[in-house]
Amino acid sequence: MNSSTVILATARTPFGKLGGALSSLDATTLGAVALVGALRRAGLDPAEIEHVIFGEVLQAGVGQNPARQVLFKSGLAKTTTAETINKVCASGLLAVANAMRLINAGANTVVAAGGMESMSNAPYLLKEARGGYRFGDGKLIDAMIHDGLWDAYFPMTMSTQGSIVANEFGMTREEQDRFAYESHRRAHAAHEAGDFADEIVAIKVANKAKGKVVMDALPQSAKARVPAAVGGADTVWQHEPSARFTLDYAAWAPFVSGDVPFTLVDRDEAVRADASVEAMAKLKPLEKDGTITAANAPGVNDGAAALILADATYARQHGYAALATVVDHATVGWDSPYICLTPAMAAQKLMERHGLKTSDIAVWEINEAFSAVAITSARNLGIGEETLNRFGGAVAMGHPIGASGARIVGTLVNQLRKRGGGYGIAAICSGGGQGDALLVKMD
Repeated sequence: MNSSTVILATARTPFGKLGGALSSLDATTLGAVALVGALRRAGLDPAEIEHVIFGEVLQAGVGQNPARQVLFKSGLAKTTTAETINKVCASGLLAVANAMRLINAGANTVVAAGGMESMSNAPYLLKEARGGYRFGDGKLIDAMIHDGLWDAYFPMTMSTQGSIVANEFGMTREEQDRFAYESHRRAHAAHEAGDFADEIVAIKVANKAKGKVVMDALPQSAKARVPAAVGGADTVWQHEPSARFTLDYAAWAPFVSGDVPFTLVDRDEAVRADASVEAMAKLKPLEKDGTITAANAPGVNDGAAALILADATYARQHGYAALATVVDHATVGWDSPYICLTPAMAAQKLMERHGLKTSDIAVWEINEAFSAVAITSARNLGIGEETLNRFGGAVAMGHPIGASGARIVGTLVNQLRKRGGGYGIAAICSGGGQGDALLVKMD
């Protein structure tokens, strides 16, 4: 495959804990913070963004087409189109892959892609309320579990499945805890060294204006771009909305400026500087006779990540510096409880398509759905754990499920830049037994 898609910029929010520092912000606001950050890093006119693709898993109660909300909150033009996708944990990575496909096909020139999730704001569902309860109690259903963490085919949580499969594969509690400790150690070291400076955009969460983010400069509304081919005085494009239906962006957007009290969030909230294998060993497993605990599994988190992608020729002609090329994407399906196998399967499929070997890949980012997933992936690919997730992973940083796929692509690009180039693969499993991998190259 000869891809013409390049990455111009990446940005992500810090990841917050359940009910933590970012819990007052809804998913689309987090998505807008990441997208505005990526736009500013790319240095392009927001009017150049033609399409937006964002992944989100827990969409109940968020409102129509969350990706479209993100673009309006970010100040993009009304003529910019948007779609929201849901492939569970792979949603953010698939958004990047689909952006690549649109650009390679010539359908779009500049696309924003990413993922978002506010697990703190996932609602509870009352399924039978519409028809009415004639007798007896109703049951509240946790949308976070039901739509994000529950296997529909073998009805149990993914942590339960993970424990069963880890036991089946003979994976010990001790090796999972050691991997989790290393994830925290690396993530903390990366924060201390400033390695995330090219990824994270700090958030000033307004203290009193709930749901608002304080910015030094508000995003400017982008100019609408009517396709030149449809111009003319007599076309439907010659339209101005009534005053009633003209969006007052400054009043509607989640951003405020000026002397507004705020709390600065500039680090992943769940990363532990004091993590230790000894402390982890004291935690009870999530399942009886299991090996997965709250320490060697990721948390329940809030956050977003975004990337700006463009056609390479367009970027070069307009003087935009390309960070890397998105080469290709591969996806696989397998038995739903065995998600620990699918990242390596997808990566292997991708490498075989391009005649690459594991040793050809300079940087590996595999999402830590559990420590067991990353350990199994490393073993099946034949890569040492020391070469995997060098800045830590989801066990430490957190796993806002719709955002993680885009986050690992941004971290992959960050690492490739720091090492001076090469091939990198970001791979992730997703509920229902699927796996996705993205191949990126930096010259």
